[in-house]
Amino acid sequence: MNTRDKILDQSLKMFNERGIEYVGLRELAAVLDIRVGNISYYFPTKDDLVYELSQELSKSNAILLRVRESLAMKEFLEILHRVFLNHVRFRCLLLSVVHIMQQNKHLAAAYKKTQSRRNSTLQSNLKVLEKEGYLKIEYNEQMEFLVSNLSLISRFWISEAAISFRQMNEPDQIRYYLKHVIQLFSPYSTVKGKKDMQVFLQNL
Repeated sequence: MNTRDKILDQSLKMFNERGIEYVGLRELAAVLDIRVGNISYYFPTKDDLVYELSQELSKSNAILLRVRESLAMKEFLEILHRVFLNHVRFRCLLLSVVHIMQQNKHLAAAYKKTQSRRNSTLQSNLKVLEKEGYLKIEYNEQMEFLVSNLSLISRFWISEAAISFRQMNEPDQIRYYLKHVIQLFSPYSTVKGKKDMQVFLQNL
C-alpha cells in the first residue's frame, strides 16, 4: 500500500471511530508515524481528504446504482443491501453529513449533483420494476413519494440507527431498515412483487 492509500485507509478508520470533526491531520500523522507535510503533499487540507473519501463512497455506490434494462424486486433489494454495507464502511461521512455540507463547499456541490443523479436512476429502476410486473404505480405523485422516501432512508438510516438502535449490531440495523423499505413498497407491490420481497426477507 502506497503512502496516499495508507493515509486514506487510516483516516477512514479514525474518522469512523471518533468522528470527522474530532480528528485532525496532526493526530492522523502521529498514528501513521509521518509528518503532517507528508499528508498535505497528497491532501493539502482535511477537507480535501474528506472529499476524496466521499468520492470513494460515490464510486462504490455508482457501480451498484445504475439503470438496469431488466430488474427483479429481489435483485433491487439486494443492491440496496450492498449500498447499505458501503454506508457502514464509510459511516463517518453519513454521521457527519450536516457538518460536512457546512464546511466543505466542494463536497456539498458534488453531493447535490450525485443525489440528483441517484434519484433519477432510482426512478428509472422503479419504472423497470413496474414494467416487469413487481410494482403498480398509478400516479406520478406515488412515484415521487417512493423516490423521496427511499432517498431519505438511504441517506439518513445510519444516523437514526446510531441514535435509536445503538444496542443493535450493524447487520441487525441494516435488516431493520431494509424491512422499512419493504413496508414502503408493500402498498404498491403486486402479488409477484410481494413474493419476491418475501424471498428476499427469508434470505436476509
